[in-house]
Amino acid sequence: MIVPLPRLVGGAAVAFALLTAIVVGRVGPLLSFDGWISGAAHTVALAHPLWRATMLAVTATGSTVVLGPLAAVGCLILLAFGRWRPAVFAAVALTVTHTARLLVLIAVARPRPADRLAAASSYSFPSGHSTASAAFALVLVLVCWPLLKQRWSRVVLAVGAGAWAFAVGLSRVALVVHWPTDVLGAWFFVLVLVPGIALLFRTRAPGDAPGETPPRSEEPR
Repeated sequence: MIVPLPRLVGGAAVAFALLTAIVVGRVGPLLSFDGWISGAAHTVALAHPLWRATMLAVTATGSTVVLGPLAAVGCLILLAFGRWRPAVFAAVALTVTHTARLLVLIAVARPRPADRLAAASSYSFPSGHSTASAAFALVLVLVCWPLLKQRWSRVVLAVGAGAWAFAVGLSRVALVVHWPTDVLGAWFFVLVLVPGIALLFRTRAPGDAPGETPPRSEEPR
């Protein structure tokens, strides 16, 4: 059963608020968990160069340098086919998510792991690559779902997009450029903003294109 958007947004908001409070409060068990996972990831990456190279390749796909142009092209394609509402939804959702993350990043000001294995700057919570990839994947699913009529194609889209976003988040931990809770926080953050913006566009997902109001006969009661 698909979780209704309001319930998804509410649950994710509570989870993100609690996780943020734990990060800001520097709760001991959290620091131990983050430290243990990061230490293990560091050991594995140094012992297996191929794994590290793979994670570097995966993490590159979650960069805004890659996803920004892809998102712009996608919006232009939607506009070319006259689907301006989904195009506006995608642009707004991705822009707001990116901007809001920067505000949280500065407000929390969490330091990154010291022994990171890839170039990284600024603060750590929530993860930028994880936020960008998860937002891109979720927007892609919301926009494309109603365009795909076969059930199998929808499953392939959702599983493929989700697996890629998960892999990007995993790569940030594997390369020790983020604490595990930075990635988890990014996922909760995206699950608050993107579905929340979809609700503002009167979207029901799956079933209707983002930004398109369902016919009156299909309005939920």
